[in-house]
Amino acid sequence: EFQPQALLHAARADPGLPTPRVVPTRDGRTILSTPDGALRLLTWCPGTPVAKLPRTPALARATGDALARLTIALRGFSHPSDDHVLLWDIRQFAALGPLLPSLPDRLQSDVRAFSAHFQSSIAPALTRLPTQVVHADFNPHNLLADPDAPDAITGILDFGDMVRTPRICDLAVAASYLVDPEAPLSLLLPLVTAYHARLPLLPQELGLLPDLITARMLTTLTIAGWR
Repeated sequence: EFQPQALLHAARADPGLPTPRVVPTRDGRTILSTPDGALRLLTWCPGTPVAKLPRTPALARATGDALARLTIALRGFSHPSDDHVLLWDIRQFAALGPLLPSLPDRLQSDVRAFSAHFQSSIAPALTRLPTQVVHADFNPHNLLADPDAPDAITGILDFGDMVRTPRICDLAVAASYLVDPEAPLSLLLPLVTAYHARLPLLPQELGLLPDLITARMLTTLTIAGWR
């Protein structure tokens, strides 16, 4: 219920946002109970997964703009289930401790050191930043674009990780997938600049962004290793 209600809210707030639209039943329900479980129907979004397209500054700008639009559209939305505990949520980084033995020894020590830094400095700072429901998984597999005109996002998919968290965590998630090892800022700068142009970042949010990107990357490594 959390997901279709969020999609309905976002579509009302920004009708041009490229999210799937909820198709209700004839009597107006967004979820239909069946003997095999819950059923819902969403419209189709055109495009190719961004993960299959060249990573360019133009596509990074489009990603930043689309994320900011979605964040603005979800502003003010609430649901009884929005504050659930999600291990992928960056603010839950300290909870990854029991999973660290799944990592190689050389990486474990780095993650433990960063975790101590996170708990002492980052976590307290996050509690003072704007918080709302966010997508929380703006990765290239959940975004669609037109291969012939990849300067705009044509689809935003998979709202299964939505959670109420500091909104800057959402940008950190998107940024963590756009770090080019050869030129780390080549895609991060257009991403963050486009986001900031539509939804201005607070100085405190911008200051935490590098550490939050690191936290998300380490979260991905830790959960993947554990699984």
